[in-house]
Amino acid sequence: MPNKNSNPSHPTNLVDVFKQMQPPVLGSSAFGAQIEQFWDAQEKMLAETEVFAQHWFERRHEAVRSALQAARSASSANPSDPTKALQSMAEWQRHSAERLVADAQEWFETVARCAAYVAETEAEAVEKTVDDVASTAKKMGKSSKSEPV
Repeated sequence: MPNKNSNPSHPTNLVDVFKQMQPPVLGSSAFGAQIEQFWDAQEKMLAETEVFAQHWFERRHEAVRSALQAARSASSANPSDPTKALQSMAEWQRHSAERLVADAQEWFETVARCAAYVAETEAEAVEKTVDDVASTAKKMGKSSKSEPV
């Protein structure tokens, strides 16, 4: 039977890992700029994605309205001449393809804006963190006992 140590030297669950990380990370002002940048970036990405989603739904509503119009046009066409029905359906398909292209284009633009924003602000946050750590290190290095008498 395996011997289970009641007090292992390594964390046994994720909560223990987070408890060990909490004091150095959350308690340190050195990470303040990066934590702030992270949540600021989250807010920015949510706003960008919300705009994309709104436009996506607008395009879906237009797709439904144009599909209904195409169906009405096709069903009211002369059965002996299906040209009008086929033209209505082809027109609807063309506009559907345009909407899909607009979806993809807007999504790529949204992702590009988010990535650029994160990259720019992360660089600024890292620079601020380095400056803060250097400043703190300087202050800690200069104690009253380290001055020559």
